[in-house]
Amino acid sequence: MYHPDGAFLEQWHPSALTGSIGTLPESLLPLVPYRDQLVLLRRLNLMDGNGDGHEEAARCLLSGSIDPVNGSLDVHLADHFKQALLHVGIQASKNQGHSISFLPGGSEKIADDSPLAVYQRLFQGSGMPAGASDAAMLKNVEKELQSFLAKTDIERERNKLQQHLQQIQVLLRPTVGCSGYDLSAFAYDDSKKWEDKTAPVIMKMQMSNLVHAMECGLARVATLQFSRHTSTIKMDYDWLNRWNNEWPMESHQASHNSGAIHAQQKKWLNQQLAILFGLLAARPEPRVGRGGSMLDNSLVLVVTEIAQGASHTRKDMPYYLMGGKGIAGYNPGRILDCNGAPHSQLLYSMAQVLGGKPQGSYASAGALKGLIPI
Repeated sequence: MYHPDGAFLEQWHPSALTGSIGTLPESLLPLVPYRDQLVLLRRLNLMDGNGDGHEEAARCLLSGSIDPVNGSLDVHLADHFKQALLHVGIQASKNQGHSISFLPGGSEKIADDSPLAVYQRLFQGSGMPAGASDAAMLKNVEKELQSFLAKTDIERERNKLQQHLQQIQVLLRPTVGCSGYDLSAFAYDDSKKWEDKTAPVIMKMQMSNLVHAMECGLARVATLQFSRHTSTIKMDYDWLNRWNNEWPMESHQASHNSGAIHAQQKKWLNQQLAILFGLLAARPEPRVGRGGSMLDNSLVLVVTEIAQGASHTRKDMPYYLMGGKGIAGYNPGRILDCNGAPHSQLLYSMAQVLGGKPQGSYASAGALKGLIPI
């Protein structure tokens, strides 16, 4: 999950560099119910911690390089699981050149900012499990693909065929709840998706889209992008009182001019993410043979492109991981001192934790010491 323009570090980072999680700082207070699933990262640097500017920093967030020609972690993991990446946003695609996801070759993977379009595609279109007549056709296609697979030894072709087979198996899989959720619970007008006041409902709908898609087996990897770097979004919601009679500030403006307002903006974002974590925690893991909740078996990485707006520093980035208590070898519920390591090591280790192979620009970074046993 991406949020823009860094954080007010004095109200984000705990005072400790390592150990168990005690009292959470102001911006992280909404995460208290999920403290045992939380890993707070300290002294992790974006790349080498140097540089200036939001754009190049955003490009390297998930790719490990300011030139994302080798693609990004989310795309790599989706390819590993043989499923398409579900990339959704809240005012993320308003301008080009602001994505955090990249395909091999370096082209942007653009977020879909319409929660209604995402819902329709997932639960009312081709993303839906097949009906009886469609199932018969899919089974015939499955049989043909299996025949082709048995006849070829070319690895690239076998990988493609296996990917198609897995998608067909997802569509044929008997699932519950794949009709989506009750849209009437959200007062949403798609023509107003670019209005700042609509952002809270879009955020909730996109999170519902992600959780239901994963519960149904329609996605294994998702990227949720809240706005974009140097964001102009004004978060003047009912939780945010005005300080000193100031008018509501844009995200980027607050990051430079008001630590108090910026800290509250980040607290609001974590309040929304707590809803996402609650949805995952309330649902049993749908994959056969896995116990626990969806949160126990998921790993959510929360990132931003700079550490603090006023200084544009990229050192001691305000990142955290949520979930994963049911993942073998992974130990949440703590603060991890990264001791100045580059964030590309975090990307490397996340690929390992989730069963993928580190690749692209972060493949040579090596593992982040202390995140998982090496």
